[in-house]
Amino acid sequence: MPTLNAGLIIAGAYADKARRVLMAQVKGQADVQEAARASAELNKLLFEVIVNELKADKGDVVRVVVDYEVEGGQIKWNLDTLRVELFKRVPDEEVKRRVDAALARVLGKH
Repeated sequence: MPTLNAGLIIAGAYADKARRVLMAQVKGQADVQEAARASAELNKLLFEVIVNELKADKGDVVRVVVDYEVEGGQIKWNLDTLRVELFKRVPDEEVKRRVDAALARVLGKH
């Protein structure tokens, strides 16, 4: 069973990346319209998960992995294998504050 793995991508671009990866993977097995249909079906679900449930911001990073089958030119998702990983972006100000605090602790000990 083939696997769609969109790799690490910012949440604001996952739909385009998943569609491009799927189209490349099924070339010769399913036509472009079927790949577009299947990717739209998956992206509708992913929007619900990533945006509505996980509350991801566009700058957060996601990885989507899901198995699928191509039968008679049709793409069928095996949603039991769907795995979504979310990496939340930490604002620059928060990172700087924590870096400064760590530097103060480390340098203050020497």
